[in-house]
Amino acid sequence: MIATRAGIRRGFLAMLIGAGACITLAASAADVPPPATSIKAEETALVLIDFQGNFANENGTWYPRFKEHYEKTRMLERTVALVKAARAKGVLVVHVTEGYTQDYRELDPTNPGGFHRSQLMRQAWKVGSKEAAYYEPLRPGPNDPDLFLAPRIQASGFGGTGLNEILRSKGIRNVAVAGFTSDVCVYATVLSAYDLGFHVYSLREAMVGFYQEMAEQMVKNIYPFWSQVIDNDPWLAMVKAAPGRN
Repeated sequence: MIATRAGIRRGFLAMLIGAGACITLAASAADVPPPATSIKAEETALVLIDFQGNFANENGTWYPRFKEHYEKTRMLERTVALVKAARAKGVLVVHVTEGYTQDYRELDPTNPGGFHRSQLMRQAWKVGSKEAAYYEPLRPGPNDPDLFLAPRIQASGFGGTGLNEILRSKGIRNVAVAGFTSDVCVYATVLSAYDLGFHVYSLREAMVGFYQEMAEQMVKNIYPFWSQVIDNDPWLAMVKAAPGRN
């Protein structure tokens, strides 16, 4: 078959368009800026998920599950230090908790999902109970400008709490997340924050997984899709103190 001049021109044009697309993609990739190396404290929130008696107090139901991890990493003590340092720089500290009414009337007992069914079966996380009580070393003092949200029933810290609207009203762009657990509620919060457009920092030294082996793989391989995974001290070093703060 003998190619026509029109066919040759069309083929040549298609080749040029294809080459141009490749060049554009390469240029676009090269133009993607690197992640920030510093963030402003006044544009940053530290969101603490479920630091409550069930997990953090010695008499809590799940405390024995994490006891070895606490002893090995000093996670609880280091989180207290992290919060104090972040607060001193002017970071907004947000305390998010889980809690239910005495008869769980807000839940659907026929829902097949296991998250709420486990609470119903164990009669767990009732507001006012010891296991739902906040971890005292993290409780803000009378002069601390922390945000303490009402108890939630959803997995994500953003679920039904108004947190998105509150953070935006305060000019927050960066969200660091810590707490319980990195394979359930912390993960749900990280994913929500990313989907809402926040710059997310996952503080791996200030979180622990319920299924720890799986959670470690999630933090290593899945979390980087939605956040920058970082240790406490390097994150604090990134945070530029607000005007008038140290």
